[in-house]
Amino acid sequence: MIDKPILLEPRVVPRIWGGRRLATEFGRELGSEPVGESWEIHGELRVEGEDLTLDELVKLHGQSLLGRGCEPEAGFPLLMKWLDCKAWLSVQVHPDDELAREFTDSPQARGKTEAWYVHKADADAELIHGLADGVGPEQLKEARGEQIVGLLNRVRPEEGQMLYTSAGVIHALGPGNLIYEVQQSCDITYRFFDWGRDRETHFEKALQCVERATPEESSQGSDHLRCRYFSIQVVKQPLQLEVTDQSFEVLAATASPLRLSWSRGELEISSGRSVLLPAGLGVVRLGGSFESPVLRIRVPEAS
Repeated sequence: MIDKPILLEPRVVPRIWGGRRLATEFGRELGSEPVGESWEIHGELRVEGEDLTLDELVKLHGQSLLGRGCEPEAGFPLLMKWLDCKAWLSVQVHPDDELAREFTDSPQARGKTEAWYVHKADADAELIHGLADGVGPEQLKEARGEQIVGLLNRVRPEEGQMLYTSAGVIHALGPGNLIYEVQQSCDITYRFFDWGRDRETHFEKALQCVERATPEESSQGSDHLRCRYFSIQVVKQPLQLEVTDQSFEVLAATASPLRLSWSRGELEISSGRSVLLPAGLGVVRLGGSFESPVLRIRVPEAS
């Protein structure tokens, strides 16, 4: 059993639609390319102070790290990352688990259900989330290129808002959004439209995802969201929680430092960073100014 929180080395990822906000908001060191993502918790990331990755740690410790609600054979099940959107992301969709396995011929492939926490949104920020009222897959079949955008639901996001995106739901983040994303650990994306950029689109597979993916049910309130793969709680004040043997937990400090204390020590997390609490860690106390919320993420018990 691991008896302390785990910090990982974040990975910044250049993206054509990215910017420089991860440097100005969180002091990240960026190269000359636009950076769209910073992976905070993922199986491929290296454990701070250790010569191994999180997935390698999972192989060593299995359910004693992940919890009894997780199967360790496929590695760490989730990806948590920051998204800095300076330009529109592609109009895209992701497969569910069954389609991911069919399209990749891999029995362990995962689909991608995700959720967004809107940390910052400029006054003119927009995003696309699902089909417009009255539009179905049949109309998508006839649309090509930018025609597709007119069939979709455009949203003005609000800071602090959470949006749930099941596999099979068309979506795109627009410029001016700084998002913390929680998703299944999957990088399968099928693009309908890419705003005139010279990147591949995948119309037929994208359409199959819309038509065939099984929507994942969720429940949501102003400060919580839950689906089969993860739950998110928005914590706005000091809290004592218990990390049980059901699931690991992740805490994300959005814009103010977070102080943790548990039976064997204390740790301070800088703003923008995330920390992994191994299953069974026990009572953990969260302290700090809470000028900005902390996100608490875990795998819920099967209902």
